Amino acid sequence: PILLDHHKKNIRKETCNALFKFIDGSLERIGCIMFTDTTMEKVIHLLNSDHYWLVRMECLKIVWKMIETGHRYLIMSLVDRGSIEAICSVVVCSDEDMTMMALIALESILKLGIAEIRDYAARVFECEGTAKLELLQEHKSENVYRKAKNLITKYFSESAENDGNDIFERFQNLDL
Repeated sequence: PILLDHHKKNIRKETCNALFKFIDGSLERIGCIMFTDTTMEKVIHLLNSDHYWLVRMECLKIVWKMIETGHRYLIMSLVDRGSIEAICSVVVCSDEDMTMMALIALESILKLGIAEIRDYAARVFECEGTAKLELLQEHKSENVYRKAKNLITKYFSESAENDGNDIFERFQNLDL
């Protein structure tokens, strides 16, 4: 974790790249990084604010790989540590691959939010993520355009808000 704070951007970038290769989708290895020290907080902080885009891309790859596991407690822990805000900070960039990774990660988080009855869409909205998704509807890449449009339609349109209310109402009416 000390190398993540290094003043040389290439050392931060290579440290993040080594962490990405280390986790390799293994829940055991992800747990080593996620729950043993402040490494993930630093990775999410760098994703959100590093001035060097290649560092941010390496951080996004780490977060994306962890979200890709689909493990709900892991994803919720990433959200609790600020990953939504960090992902939204890089969703509009000149690198199409980075944008798609961010969109795919956001989609997984939002899908889990609905399943777990958590309002992750509100957090995306609060950090101006929906405005960034709207900007992506003008993107030159058809894939980026479609993914952004689908996210807006599914999670941020009026019908999506009504669907969320229906889920909440059904949850309230359960006999527990």
